[in-house]
Amino acid sequence: MNVLCESENPGLSNNSVRGKSARRFTSCFAALYLSLFSDGLGQAASESVKATVNTTISNPIVQTLEEELKRAKKELSSNGNMPLYYLAYRLYEGTWETIDATDGALQDDKLKPWRMLAVDLRLGSPRFDNTHYLRSHRTSSPTFYERAASEDAILPINGGDIALRQSLWLKTDEAYKAAQERLTELRASNEIYSIEEDKSGDFSLQPPHHYEGKIKNTAIDRTAWHDELRRLSKVFLSHPHIDHSLVSLALSPTTFYFVNTENSQIVEQHLNCNLYISGSALADDGMNLWLYDSIEVPEMQYLPDEPALKLRIEKLAHDLDQLRTAPVAEPYVGPAILSGKAAAVFFHETFGHRVEAIHEKSETEGKTYARRLGELVMPKFISVEDDPTRQKLGNHWLNGFYHFDDEGVPAQKVQLTKDGVLTGFLLGRTPIQGFKASNGHGRSSPGWNPMGRQANLFVNVEKSKQCDPAVLRRMLINEAIKQHKSYGLLFDEISGGFTYTSRSSEQTYTVNPLRVYKVFVDGKPDELIRGASIVGTPLAALERIIAAGNDYQSFDGRCGRESGTVSVSAIAPSLLLQSIEIKRTTKSFEKPPILADPTPQDAASTNGHNK
Repeated sequence: MNVLCESENPGLSNNSVRGKSARRFTSCFAALYLSLFSDGLGQAASESVKATVNTTISNPIVQTLEEELKRAKKELSSNGNMPLYYLAYRLYEGTWETIDATDGALQDDKLKPWRMLAVDLRLGSPRFDNTHYLRSHRTSSPTFYERAASEDAILPINGGDIALRQSLWLKTDEAYKAAQERLTELRASNEIYSIEEDKSGDFSLQPPHHYEGKIKNTAIDRTAWHDELRRLSKVFLSHPHIDHSLVSLALSPTTFYFVNTENSQIVEQHLNCNLYISGSALADDGMNLWLYDSIEVPEMQYLPDEPALKLRIEKLAHDLDQLRTAPVAEPYVGPAILSGKAAAVFFHETFGHRVEAIHEKSETEGKTYARRLGELVMPKFISVEDDPTRQKLGNHWLNGFYHFDDEGVPAQKVQLTKDGVLTGFLLGRTPIQGFKASNGHGRSSPGWNPMGRQANLFVNVEKSKQCDPAVLRRMLINEAIKQHKSYGLLFDEISGGFTYTSRSSEQTYTVNPLRVYKVFVDGKPDELIRGASIVGTPLAALERIIAAGNDYQSFDGRCGRESGTVSVSAIAPSLLLQSIEIKRTTKSFEKPPILADPTPQDAASTNGHNK
């Protein structure tokens, strides 16, 4: 999916191209297919870069943030009955570059320096402060994204002198006045509403951390890549039924500066280079179809060479031609295999979001696992962990790697289930009942308030329970026969998914596959189908996993929730589910073009020609 409309339930998603007018946002997520040829996840090589702790940071931006922080603390920490007890400044900056090409022509070429400032200011005490849930308004704690996006014109484009000081002064004043108003209302509403289920506090204190990572200067060789992207995008010209295509290169380094009243000082750069390929086509019945391929690495030197990229584009175009003429999926309930990438999204949506601690604390949330700690919540042969300290898996770069989270807490590995038993939650600095401290998962988009979020979610299957994909396929056929079905389903390519977690919602999840096959029990060749979405309820779905493969894959992308959009990875093997439900996706009523495409069939090899 491209955009998820419900603000409470966005989930893991790739950025896609749907139809001729769809465009790609520079910072959007991309998904990447990976087969790890190993004996299992535990055997795959890993690389974790250790953060070094420094005693002093001489960065001029940090010094400006620190000086203004101390001035604010001195003035506001003794202000009447609403003293400031905690203050943090988070400053994000970078220069993002993007080049888009379509059918041999450049579509977009941007270089955009940017900055975003967020002020985390707390009045009251860690037990009860201005970020507490305000029940009278049925609203969660506020974010600052809209203010930051609309009013940060006063931020200087770089440096840390007087202009930055003025911005910090004005933002702190604004945040303090808003906090006073909110805390006053919270104290009043707390007297007239019922006692909350979760009696944990609003904030957890942390020891100070000092870290200064290396800051790299990154840039695209624009002349060279203009030519290469033109050549790559022309491959689509030999596929006349593809009505829109895109080859895009994006470089989006982000430097994070953090200081707080606990004396933490952090400078960390997050590097990202993404080469994104997509195509869309309209089936004869009006269904819009699309496929994508994406390569996401920290630096441009790790991108494949041009011949390898051309092969990937040609495969995508060929697959899209086949998908356009495939039969439409029918509603179905029965056995299915989720490929590793599909299984990764499945776990991200059904399980990962429900162990993000805020969804177990808020009074409006379904609290799926709030009272199930120590209970079996999935098959005993599965254990799940989230580990943002893992930078690589084999030769593959993971999207959810970082040294420190957005609240200044070191990244930590968290065991979420062990042998199917629930053992933990993902926490930022907002505690929940039974968990008083952060485990380094407080994450957010620039300008949003952090909350506990997924990073690198690993679905580990006991090695003795793993089987070869061919064996898993035979098990699928046997299960279909057992259920008197003429076929089972195989879900291959996936675009993303979303889930609902609030009490007022249906507590359902959706996974959006791009490529689905019928696997017939009588030995007929697999049949590609189109227009299917996986739907269901998480608790029931997790209980229906009956077997797993040894073919681990990674789904890397961007996940949107209440604290904005963050980079994530999910890693899992293929899974066999005893029962899964699909529904038909929506479709348009468009007709294919009446006039034939004017592009010559040999246009892909004709220099300078484009649609």
